[in-house]
Amino acid sequence: MNSPVAIRTNSLSKAYTVWSSPAARLHGPLLGRLGQLPFLPSAARDLCERMSHQAFRNFYALREVSIEVCKGESIGIIGRNGSGKSTLLQILAGTLRPTDGEVAVDGSVAALLELGSGFDAEFTGRENVYLNAAIRGMSRRQTDAKFSEIAEFAEIGDFIDQPIKTYSSGMVVRLAFAVSACLQPEILIVDEALSVGDIFFQQKCMRHMEQGMHGVTKVLVTHDLQAVLTATNRAYVLNQGEVVFGGSSKDAVEFYIRMAHNAQSGGPTAAAPTPVSALPKADLDRRSLADLPWREVQAAERSGAGDIRIDRVAVTDAADLPIGTVQAGDRIVVRSWVTCLVPKAHVLAGYILTDRLGTWICGENTCSVSDGVFPLAAGEHLIQLEFDWPEIQPGEYTITPGIGEGTQPLRHVIQCWAHHVAKFTAISPQKAVHCLFNNPLKEFRVRSLDRVGR
Repeated sequence: MNSPVAIRTNSLSKAYTVWSSPAARLHGPLLGRLGQLPFLPSAARDLCERMSHQAFRNFYALREVSIEVCKGESIGIIGRNGSGKSTLLQILAGTLRPTDGEVAVDGSVAALLELGSGFDAEFTGRENVYLNAAIRGMSRRQTDAKFSEIAEFAEIGDFIDQPIKTYSSGMVVRLAFAVSACLQPEILIVDEALSVGDIFFQQKCMRHMEQGMHGVTKVLVTHDLQAVLTATNRAYVLNQGEVVFGGSSKDAVEFYIRMAHNAQSGGPTAAAPTPVSALPKADLDRRSLADLPWREVQAAERSGAGDIRIDRVAVTDAADLPIGTVQAGDRIVVRSWVTCLVPKAHVLAGYILTDRLGTWICGENTCSVSDGVFPLAAGEHLIQLEFDWPEIQPGEYTITPGIGEGTQPLRHVIQCWAHHVAKFTAISPQKAVHCLFNNPLKEFRVRSLDRVGR
């Protein structure tokens, strides 16, 4: 049996008029009206119509967007800046009308679309709580019963009785989310608002959405891909106003990462020690490279600018044997057979480990080691990275080696990612792994306070 639908859009489009000049805002509509006068000659009417249409163009923030969200489902909307995410949410929230298409929303909606939206800056926090509750159809008695919960969740103390205009941006977000969350709407829409709050409040909000809002339909727009993976079941990817992907959150995030890298935008990596060696062409003949477990990298598995291309990858242990299972401390050797199409003066290499949900667990690039930024001449090269497997949760992981151009560890041009080219099954037979990974203790002492002088 299919779940009832909370949100459905069908061929939704939103166009904005962009005028060719400030003066065109005046003469464009005027010429359009003149072109409709029946007593003018047809040639004159045609000229007016043509000049009127030349005075503006339509910019489509959304084009033919069709999505469906079932009741109680949590979905993410991801995309680069300007892709139409906020426009879509404004239409779903009812604050913006579409140009074309249909939208159906079944249920009461609470929306956090921008900082301070729905608040009167002159009113106190308490007054704004009661105002928002009244707008949602709640009586004063019902709001009285919820107020303590809202104030406790917001954690802004005595500022609850101060005007909103005296609040910091973080305090505004705290109160706005507390109102939306504690009044239990049927549909919650959040557009990047939580990114303003501190990390502890963000974690609190995520926990509440996951644990305290069962049955609430949630639509989350964020650039935090980990939040999408953690807090949503499905996700849609928007690009230039169109839905280019819809599916599981894991698949959507992977699609978005590839799309972003193909547009030459890089992603952050975490820290782990990584020696590197870039071997010249002459060394290839002196090694038994043919015996390594090479895996051809298909075009669909690559992304990046493409001046340097990863053609094959071999992932082995320290004895150059294929890897099945790994545990903490095992040496991992990643060899990438690359083709450099254009000589580059500043090249770096790195890797990312990803778990089965698509979460980036750890990674590193060669900027952290001596001579880690190196030149590459046109031709074929072998790049070798080595690292020790960390103390991370048992499970399945994949590795994505990459080549970049630049001198900064985070800000560089991605020339090539070879996505998920090898899989590992991590085990931990000797030691329990706490949380995501272990951070080993460096010292441990127990002292009796009875023996300490008073």
